[in-house]
Amino acid sequence: MPSCIFSYTATFSFSIISQHVCLYTSQLLGVNGTVLTEALTHKKIIAKGEELVSPLNLEQASSARDALSKAVYGRTFTWLVNKINASLAYKEESLKNSSVIGLLDIYGFEVFQHNSFEQFCINYCNEKLQQLFIELTLKSEQEEYEAEGITWEPVQYFNNKIICDLVEEKFKGIISILDEECLRPGDASDFTFLEKLENTLGGHPHFVTHKLADGKTRKVMGRDEFRLLHYAGEVNYNVNGFLDKNNDLLFRNLKEAMCMSENKILTQCFDRDELSDKKRPDTAATQFKASLAKLMEILMSKEPSYVRCIKPNDSKQAGRFDEVLIRHQVKYLGLMENLRVRRAGFAYRRRYEIFLQRYKSLCPETWPNWNGKLSDGVSTLVKHLGYKPEEYKLGRSKIFIRFPKTLFATEDALETRKHGLATKLQAGWKGYSQKTKYQKLRSSAIAIQAWWRGILARRKAQRRRQAANTIRRFIKGFIYRHKERCPENEYFLDYVRYSFLMNLRKNLPKNVLDKNWPAPPAALVE
Repeated sequence: MPSCIFSYTATFSFSIISQHVCLYTSQLLGVNGTVLTEALTHKKIIAKGEELVSPLNLEQASSARDALSKAVYGRTFTWLVNKINASLAYKEESLKNSSVIGLLDIYGFEVFQHNSFEQFCINYCNEKLQQLFIELTLKSEQEEYEAEGITWEPVQYFNNKIICDLVEEKFKGIISILDEECLRPGDASDFTFLEKLENTLGGHPHFVTHKLADGKTRKVMGRDEFRLLHYAGEVNYNVNGFLDKNNDLLFRNLKEAMCMSENKILTQCFDRDELSDKKRPDTAATQFKASLAKLMEILMSKEPSYVRCIKPNDSKQAGRFDEVLIRHQVKYLGLMENLRVRRAGFAYRRRYEIFLQRYKSLCPETWPNWNGKLSDGVSTLVKHLGYKPEEYKLGRSKIFIRFPKTLFATEDALETRKHGLATKLQAGWKGYSQKTKYQKLRSSAIAIQAWWRGILARRKAQRRRQAANTIRRFIKGFIYRHKERCPENEYFLDYVRYSFLMNLRKNLPKNVLDKNWPAPPAALVE
């Protein structure tokens, strides 16, 4: 939206200097210019059933202008998303019960030099997703153990519910304190919000401010910052702008003006039913919290699979891995916590047929084939390999190995065994080849001779055809050499050009003043 320019007169009355900007804006929005000007410079308040209109000062009018821009952008974006969702929805009743795959693309943790309200919301979302991620990982682990008849052992892991509660808890969470500060009367500011956080959350182990920090931490924190100890690491948030970004400053008369818009899209974005609703609209943080709660509800009812994207370097170069960048991403994607959960139980699990097929050569009783039950074959194999009882468990259809080192030792034994098998195969092949060497050599020699004679004959015939074709094209091109370029002379003209340029390369002038260039053929006059 174009920026409207405001000014005060000497008598402290308020006016808009750039009327043409306001007129242009009203045309874009499809509203009356006078109505829009009035809405930007005055606010309407309903008190005890009466409507009161009061003028705005310069700061309030600028905030109203910004609020209108945000509302138009936000609502048209929501309108677009709803339109896309409606177009993707099933049109036929018979398809509504079909299986679907949904894709959810979410930013990872954002840790910048300057982190504000936007990073706070995104990182809060990632905290909730991490909480869900760990819960679903534990749930799937427990279900797999129960399906295989293996006793589930409680797993120790970092539960980030304490951080989620720090942000979203009613009355005591950061969002509740932020909303309370936005809604309370008086001179509320970003710094009063920070003070209230310090008073309410002062002893929390995952919350720190410059005032509450020790001497070492104060050196790297500003007085207008608070720090949250997320599951992935520490993030400092600057409180400047928190209240403005969280508030809905769209006054009632601005909503009325937008409801009168003749723009077909804006009439769908600004509903007239809002004008009859006396309830104050939710803040941005509360809306985000409610939207996130719905997302969690949807994800909990599905079977989510995760694709973690890791950027190898910032310069988009192939084959280059920036170790510091990758470590940072692995840390803030929560991958290490998931690995800890997986490795707290049995780190490796495979179906019997796959495990036996890969490692059967390590045991004389299972090599080359095992004809009994798969579970008995795996049991025989691991006993031969010397697995201790605490290192593995046999389920109904899978083997579970607790320690990675056990699997690594098995892999090392397999590599050694491969070399031994290769040696045996080579020795057997030598014996076999000596018995049948003469017969094979004789029959092979006859076949190779015939095969090679055929190749030579075909090559000779092909060279003859190519030579005849070249001569034919050259002669025809020579006959048509003085005519315009055509299929009959293009081969000849290309050859003349090529010959001239190759000769020119060897006879270039010796200096820049020498004008004696070889005379070009007709095909190269231009």
